[in-house]
Amino acid sequence: MRKDNVIPLVSLALLACAIAYLWAISGQPRMADGGLSDDEMSWAEKVFALIVPLSTFATMFIAARRAYWNGSWFWLLACLFLWP
Repeated sequence: MRKDNVIPLVSLALLACAIAYLWAISGQPRMADGGLSDDEMSWAEKVFALIVPLSTFATMFIAARRAYWNGSWFWLLACLFLWP
């Protein structure tokens, strides 16, 4: 496995963990409205909620860098503007 593939795989695993965690706590009273606000989250949940999108942006950066190295301006622009 290439060194650059580790971050996208970790990002995908974090996203899967976030989905599984939200599904696991979906029956709790604090999730009655379908989401968590700032007061309802612990500090660990806040950190986790911040790490997931940051890892997605890291994956976007890696994809854009690969497109640039390969000289594909179409994919570079697609990674930057169409992916999010």
